Amino acid sequence: MRANDIFGVQDDGKTAGLCSYFFVLGWSVSYFGYHQTEKTSLSSFQLRQTLLLYITYIVIRYGLLVVLDKAGLLSGIFSSLHLIVLVNVLFIFLWIIGLSGARNGQEKPIPVLGKLAQNVFPAI
Repeated sequence: MRANDIFGVQDDGKTAGLCSYFFVLGWSVSYFGYHQTEKTSLSSFQLRQTLLLYITYIVIRYGLLVVLDKAGLLSGIFSSLHLIVLVNVLFIFLWIIGLSGARNGQEKPIPVLGKLAQNVFPAI
């Protein structure tokens, strides 16, 4: 089923999927602007993917730093900068894989997190 979006353009959920990959503002526009007016399986799929990706990123990026710092493991050769770069590169890689799937209109799960996202957020 194809729906008209707020600009009168035919859409099959691909716009909402693409828009959701642009962090908080993009996800919000995608969910409230496109998905609420016309729900499609593609937009639901991509919204679930990106929501879990962003939550996981924030928890790992900031939570892991706090835990490792409290344990006294962030000193010497392995500094917080190394950890931040590693986490950022990993999530950029996952983000690009998800974005390419959204661009192609595919319901292709993000590695590691994709299938879990579909089970954790079934209401979206």
